[in-house]
Amino acid sequence: MKLTKDQYLAQLETHLQSQQEATTGAKVQQPATLKRGLSFVLDQLNSGYLGQYEWSVRLRKGTPVSIRLEMNLINVPVKDAARLDGKLLENEPTYGVNLYMVAEGDELNKSGLRIDLLADEAQLATASPATLVKGLQEWVAAQLAQTMENRTAE
Repeated sequence: MKLTKDQYLAQLETHLQSQQEATTGAKVQQPATLKRGLSFVLDQLNSGYLGQYEWSVRLRKGTPVSIRLEMNLINVPVKDAARLDGKLLENEPTYGVNLYMVAEGDELNKSGLRIDLLADEAQLATASPATLVKGLQEWVAAQLAQTMENRTAE
């Protein structure tokens, strides 16, 4: 899917399908849990919608960590999409919609935010939850481990 910046911002208002799930640090790293989120966002994309899936992850210590899958044009969280307006993207060209992994939480890092590309537009054309789950699983484990390490250090 390709969209201009303005089309993307308009779609966020009318065509963003999102789902949330509360879980634990151990469960969110299980392939079945991650496949549920991946299936949801890929199904939305295949239906012409933007998708967002969020796991609110309870850890042994501290506040929950938000782990999300989000469709966006560049690596900016969906909630900050207004920043795309003229500052980061031009109006005219079309951009491929990509799938990003987003983690937000206290003690994750100095900014409390980490965002990385899971699949670009070309990869999404042929992607399945099974093909993406390993990369997502490794990334989630790394973010949760970093958060716990930083919390223990305090």
